[in-house]
Amino acid sequence: MNEHLLFFLSFFLTCSCLNGEFIHLKNRAGTEIEARILNYQNGQVKLERKDGAIFIVSISMFEEKSVNAIKRKVGHIIDTSITQSSILKSKVSRTQQSKVPFSRINDAVGQKLFIDTNLWDDTADEVGERLNWPVESATTSSISCRLYASADYRFLDARPYSAVFYGSADNVSSFSLVFANKGDCFAAAGLAEEHFKEGYVTNDPVELEKMIERDEGTLTKKLEGILGKGRRQNFGQGSAKRKVMRWDWNDHSFLVSVADGEFVSLSIEKSEVADKRGKQTKVADMHIRRVHEANVYKRSNGDVIISNIPMVDQGPKGYCVPATFERCMRYMEIPADMYLLAMAGNTGMGGGTVISTLVNAVQQEVWAAGRTLKIVDGFPSFKELEKYLKDGVPVLWGLHSTPWFNDTANRRTALRRSSQPDLWKKIIEKADEKADRLPRPQRGENLHICIIHGFNKTTEEIAFTDSWGPRFTERWISVKEAEHFSSGRCWVIEY
Repeated sequence: MNEHLLFFLSFFLTCSCLNGEFIHLKNRAGTEIEARILNYQNGQVKLERKDGAIFIVSISMFEEKSVNAIKRKVGHIIDTSITQSSILKSKVSRTQQSKVPFSRINDAVGQKLFIDTNLWDDTADEVGERLNWPVESATTSSISCRLYASADYRFLDARPYSAVFYGSADNVSSFSLVFANKGDCFAAAGLAEEHFKEGYVTNDPVELEKMIERDEGTLTKKLEGILGKGRRQNFGQGSAKRKVMRWDWNDHSFLVSVADGEFVSLSIEKSEVADKRGKQTKVADMHIRRVHEANVYKRSNGDVIISNIPMVDQGPKGYCVPATFERCMRYMEIPADMYLLAMAGNTGMGGGTVISTLVNAVQQEVWAAGRTLKIVDGFPSFKELEKYLKDGVPVLWGLHSTPWFNDTANRRTALRRSSQPDLWKKIIEKADEKADRLPRPQRGENLHICIIHGFNKTTEEIAFTDSWGPRFTERWISVKEAEHFSSGRCWVIEY
């Protein structure tokens, strides 16, 4: 019998014996459960309760006695699996190691992507520096670097309009490059607030199809030239599910995807992820609740802020809706990509999303991840906002992002940093007296969506963050003004 198969059979039998017994566990909050251990890796333990519920949590959430019980139970399997998997990995790497040197991959890519045969042990700083992709987002658990490339930038001989990689402080985990697409190729205006200024858009679907066909051909030809013929497979789930062409090199899978009339993209994933077709494991509610509660912090001036919401920069296109939903979904441990969400939301060329269509698609993915998407008509009361935000749950806010609104938010945010709380409260009270006299935004005027992620109870202000890059991580406006500029609907992803 094949030695690899023998190893997997022995490993499976060891797991089966181990997983048969339920043990008593208690977390640091005093909650007790009976569960059996299904898996343990990188500080995360996979458990099955007696009612059949399966979830993954950090071992650090349990009291010391329960931690020791888990470690005793899994000790044998950890020791044997690490030893044997290391042996197996070295054998597999020797037999499957590609003869194509990493220098040839770099030559084909046209960028210094690799410095050896393993990209996955490089840190985000190292990769960002050698590719010269700027940091888009940095939280305590994740990092992303995104480049909106210039016209002369090339990757595999094609121009990526958006190029991003994701990872943590320790290592990178995946890459996503989008080439010809209906958003970036036909963006009418500039970045951030400039998006609302009128511009010229070709809006020619025939031209877009030619661009997509051209870039697909370029990428395919380049990858076939160095790695041979690719193979087709499915990848992703929900709005992210798509057909891809796959090429493998060592532990790296290059996946080219084409969505007719939408985009052509390249993903670089670990081969193990590609083998699993990109399917994600659900993360338990109680683990996420604990993480999100820890994300809430209070400043000395009374500001309460949710930290660690990942930034997604929509760039010069009108993708605020898919970009903002991606931010919240990723914060709630639900995989998302703004380009795929834009396709699900029937986003037009250059931007403009049918929110109801996108929300219907998002609901399916949120439910599949064990969460709920709640639609809030009107603008929430301050008490409702306070409840969500104190629990570390952000609120997606639909609004009219008019020039007056943006100018005021920018100015207030700058001034309040150096102002005393008592004095600032009086300034906000005077501003609120004028709010009722402000002209009402016209229906459909400068429609936008952002995230409310903070508040100040004393001054009755809210903090919000836009999908316009790191410079727009936090801005402030009064609650009364926020209600005035609301477009009449908010959304919350709940547990």
